[in-house]
Amino acid sequence: MTFMPTRAALVPTRMYRQGLWGRAAPDAVTALRDLGAMQGQEFAYALWALAQRVPADVRPTHAEMLDSFNRGDILRTHVLRPTWHLVLPGDVRAMLRVTAPRVRRALTVYDRRMGLDRAELDRAHTVLAAEVAGGRHRTRRQLADALTAAGIAASGQRLVHLMSHAEFDEVLISGAMAGKQQTYAAFDDRVPPDDGPFGADGLFDPAAALAALAGRYIAARGPATAKDFAGWATLTITQARAGLVAAGCRSADRDGMTFYVPAGDAPEEPARPRRPRVDLLQGYDELIMSYSESRGVIIPHGAALPVLNTDHYLHAVLIDGVLAGHWRHRLAARDAVVQVEPIREWSAAEHRAVTRAAADYGRYLDCPTALSVPTADARPV
Repeated sequence: MTFMPTRAALVPTRMYRQGLWGRAAPDAVTALRDLGAMQGQEFAYALWALAQRVPADVRPTHAEMLDSFNRGDILRTHVLRPTWHLVLPGDVRAMLRVTAPRVRRALTVYDRRMGLDRAELDRAHTVLAAEVAGGRHRTRRQLADALTAAGIAASGQRLVHLMSHAEFDEVLISGAMAGKQQTYAAFDDRVPPDDGPFGADGLFDPAAALAALAGRYIAARGPATAKDFAGWATLTITQARAGLVAAGCRSADRDGMTFYVPAGDAPEEPARPRRPRVDLLQGYDELIMSYSESRGVIIPHGAALPVLNTDHYLHAVLIDGVLAGHWRHRLAARDAVVQVEPIREWSAAEHRAVTRAAADYGRYLDCPTALSVPTADARPV
């Protein structure tokens, strides 16, 4: 029997599947393997989102997450959508080969305006490959200087697109941090050669890769719709449905949407953790960005989308899995402050739970962290 949760159970089911509740992953690498990929646009907060999915008693600190990234246990590249994602080395090739064609097409108009045809990209790739040869890691500025010296215009959005295409074409991938600057390394130095679904002839199998991606998406994020999956992976709805069917996912209609779950789910609803449960999610967390059509299930009745409050506080405070406010941090040399902006009144118990969550975030930062709640008069309008 396939488990299709009620609307009331939809939120806790996703929280457990995404590893935010329960003890799903013993370490950050396992958490990322379960998710497949995690949006990494805000790099520091993305590392927190990944560490957050490891139980508190074994959770890595921010410094430990950086060490793992610098070693290449976790990579950062443009995949799935035209934005940064964290992904494991063993997943990069297959994921790029499934999603890069449509992501690249989304950039076509801008490429044409900037004169980035195939010949120009190939010229740039030759320069970039030479710069990172021999295990060297180069900052974006160093790579831009090399391109300019070779007579290739490399500034502004043109540089952004040149670098993105070098990632799509498996020339560059993230390197170790150079202080506060990100670097690039040779793709083949950081990514194993034989990852992803391959057929009997040793060639990449697009259909098998799509089915594998769909299966991992639903296993870590379901219940979700085909439109949710298509938006997450920059696929057509036809591709998304084909992948979900090939992965053996089961479907059922609810609230005017068709939701998919993994085949063989147990017919039981997950137990909720002790209430109130507070999760300080980064604004681009997978719980938010994995869904388009059905994102509204974490929005309280009467609140408006989008979840992200980019005018003031980018990140989301969830109480019992539902949006209850926004947050941001302010870092100093020796301590930090988590500033929150409620979108409704919090009870005394909820306020205490938010305070505990801020302290937990401080343990991840490895510095004393206080909570700051603006007065009603001081809140933005």
